[in-house]
Amino acid sequence: MTTPTVVHKSDDLLLATWSRVFINRWRTAATSELLSVVMREQLTFIDSFDDRKIAVLTTLEDSSGVMPNSASRKKAEEVAKATRESLILQAHVVQGEGFVAAAFRALLSGITLAIRAPYPTKVFKSEEEAMPWVAEQLKRAGHGDDAAGVAAAVESLTW
Repeated sequence: MTTPTVVHKSDDLLLATWSRVFINRWRTAATSELLSVVMREQLTFIDSFDDRKIAVLTTLEDSSGVMPNSASRKKAEEVAKATRESLILQAHVVQGEGFVAAAFRALLSGITLAIRAPYPTKVFKSEEEAMPWVAEQLKRAGHGDDAAGVAAAVESLTW
C-alpha cells in the first residue's frame, strides 16, 4: 500500500490523493477560499487520469460546526458542476453524535437525492462506516486494485 499524498494542509482543511481517491477533511465550515483550493486540486487530480475518473471522500469532522454561508454554498455548487462528469462515487462523512450531526447527515442525504448525481453518492457517520461502500463502488467501476487498499490508505492519513 502506498500512502496518500497530501496536496494541501491547513488548520481547517486537509486534501490528499491516493490512487483514484481524492480525500478532503474539513475542521471548519467550508469557505469560498478553501473551496477554490478544493476545486483546483480536484481538477488537477482528475486531469492526471486518461479517463478523467476519480472517487471523492469528504469528511466533516465533529468540530466543523455550522453550515457554509451563501457564497460558500454557491462555490460548492460550482465545484460540483465542474467535477460532476468525472466522479466514480462521492462519499460524505459527517462525524459526530447527537441531534446536530444527525440533522446535518439527514439534510445532506436529502440534497444528494435531490441533485440526482450520475454517480453513486452516500452519507455516513464515520470513515470506517464508509470504507466498505467506497471499496464496493470502486470494484463495480472496474477499479478493484484501488478498492483493496482504500481503507488502509484513508486510515493512515493523519492531520
